[in-house]
Amino acid sequence: MVLNRFFINILIRVIFIAVSSVVVGVVLQHLDHGYYYTLSGMIFLIVLQTWMLVNQVNKTNTDLERFFSSVGNHDSSIRFSDKAKNSSFRKLHDKMNSVNAIIHNGNIEIERKGHFLQSIVDHVDVGLLAFDMNGRVEIYNRAAKKYLAAQELRQISALKIRNEEIHDIINRIKPGEEILHKIIINNLLQSILIRATELKFENNGIKLVSFQDITNELDKKEIDSWQKLIRVLTHEIMNSISPITSLTKVISGYFLNPGNKKIIPSEKIDDLIVSKTLSGLNIIEETGSGLLDFVDKYRSLTSLPKPNLTRFTIDSLFRNCKLLMESNIPDGIVIITSVSPVDIEIPADYSQIEQVLINLIKNSTEALTGRNNGKIVLNACHENEDVIIQVEDNGIGIPGDIIEDIFVPFYTTKKNGSGIGLSISKQIMRAHGGNLEVKSAPGKNTAFNMRFPDTKKAVDKRLGDQTY
Repeated sequence: MVLNRFFINILIRVIFIAVSSVVVGVVLQHLDHGYYYTLSGMIFLIVLQTWMLVNQVNKTNTDLERFFSSVGNHDSSIRFSDKAKNSSFRKLHDKMNSVNAIIHNGNIEIERKGHFLQSIVDHVDVGLLAFDMNGRVEIYNRAAKKYLAAQELRQISALKIRNEEIHDIINRIKPGEEILHKIIINNLLQSILIRATELKFENNGIKLVSFQDITNELDKKEIDSWQKLIRVLTHEIMNSISPITSLTKVISGYFLNPGNKKIIPSEKIDDLIVSKTLSGLNIIEETGSGLLDFVDKYRSLTSLPKPNLTRFTIDSLFRNCKLLMESNIPDGIVIITSVSPVDIEIPADYSQIEQVLINLIKNSTEALTGRNNGKIVLNACHENEDVIIQVEDNGIGIPGDIIEDIFVPFYTTKKNGSGIGLSISKQIMRAHGGNLEVKSAPGKNTAFNMRFPDTKKAVDKRLGDQTY
C-alpha cells in the first residue's frame, strides 16, 4: 500500500512535469504574440515540480538508508516521524517504526534467552568451555572457572600461561573423545573427565569442552571393586583350609589300625608318632590362626555396621579422643584442638567417628616418630555448607607417588601395618554421606579432612532414615 502511494505520487509529478513541458513547447511557438510571462511561469512550475520530485525521492532514500543502516547495526532505537505532511511518508514511517519495534522486541527476547541460557550453564556442576576456530571463547561457566583456575577467559591462548597441560589437552582432544586428567583443586587431588563436542556452522565451527569431577564415582567404583575382590579372596582362602583337613586325617592315621580302623594299642605309640603328631598340630594351629586373622581383616572391610546416628558436639569428641590418646603417645608430641564455633554439632555414629579420629591420630603419631617438636592439630570448622574435621601433623608427609594408594585395602608402607585402617575410615565416612580427603607436603606436613554434609536438608534426611 505504501509503495503504491509512493508510485502514484511520483507518477503524478512526472505527468505534471510532462504536461508543463508540452505547454512550454506550445508557448515557444507563439512568442511573437507576447506570451513571455506565461513562458516564465511554466518554466518556474517545471523547475519547482522537478525540485519537489527530487526532494521526495531523496527524502525517501535518506529514510531508507537510515533504516537499513540501523538494521545492519542491530540498532532498534531509531524512530521516524509519524507527523509528515505527505501521507505516503507517514505510512512509510509507520511501517519502518513497526519493523523497528519487531526487531527491538526480538532483541529483547534474544537477550532474555541468552541470560536464561547463561544462568542454566552457570548452574550446572559440569564445567563448560566453548570456543571458535579463532580461539575466541563463547561459553565459559562458573564450574569451568574452578577447574581451569581462571576467572576471565576471552581467548583460549590465554590459558596456556596459567595451565599449559590443560591448554594442550583442550586443543588436541577430538570430538567424541574422553580424557581422564588429575588436577589439584584447593590442594586436593581430583579426577576430572574431559569430553569434547564440535558444532559446525556456515563459516565457523565451535568446539565445546566439558569438565566433570568424577572423583567420588571413581572412589565408589574402587571400593565396589575391592569388595568383590575380597569376597573372591575370602572364598579362595576358605578353600585353602582343605590341606589342613588333609593333615588332620594323616595325623589321625597315626593312631588307627590300617586294617580295621580301630585305635592302635597305647604301647605301639612311640616317640616318632608323638613327634609327628605334635609337629602336625603346630602347623595346623599356626596356619589356622593366620588364616582366621586374615579372613577377619577382610570381613571387617565388607560388613561395617550401619551408622547409629546421634547428635553430639565436636568439642566433646576432641576432648575424649585427646584424653584417650595423650597417655599413649611418645613424649615430645602434643595434641592441640580448635573448634570454631565451639558449639558445632554433627549427626553421626559417635563410636565410628571416634574410631576414625583415633586411627588418624595414631597415623600422625607414627609419622612424627623421631621428630622434635611433634604437633598434632585437631581442627573443626564450617566450609560452605560442610563441616570439616581436620587432623594435621608436621610429620614426614606422604610421597606423591603413593598418596593415591593409601586408601586401597591392604596397601601399607608400615613394617607391621595391616593396610585396612584408612580403608575402613573412608568407608565409615562414606556411610555418613561424607568423605575422607588427604593433602600432604612431603617432609613438611599431612592433613586428613573428614568432610560432613551440614545442610539442614541432609541432616534431617539422615536422622529421618535412622530407626531408634
